[in-house]
Amino acid sequence: MTPAVAGQAAALRAAAAFIEREGVPGLRVTAAFSALFIEVPRALGSPAARTGLTARLAAAAGAAGLRRQPGAWQETVTATGEIGGHRAVITTVIYQEDDEQETTA
Repeated sequence: MTPAVAGQAAALRAAAAFIEREGVPGLRVTAAFSALFIEVPRALGSPAARTGLTARLAAAAGAAGLRRQPGAWQETVTATGEIGGHRAVITTVIYQEDDEQETTA
């Protein structure tokens, strides 16, 4: 097994343990270069719910806080922490139409 494969596998095992501990199904997880990328997808709720879940997961990963990056038609909410010794980026994307639907509901 190459070091790259071993690092990716170790990161995925750490992510699996984190997801089980936090009890959150439906996350999208990618591991690359011993780092983890965890997305809170649209299917997990409203923009406010996803932002809250991102904050909760970020705190569990030891992140300092959330960063909001506005775009032309979306806002990316991101935090960087550590899971099982692996850098972890936790994110959700809030699309403009999500916000519009939430304010009219």
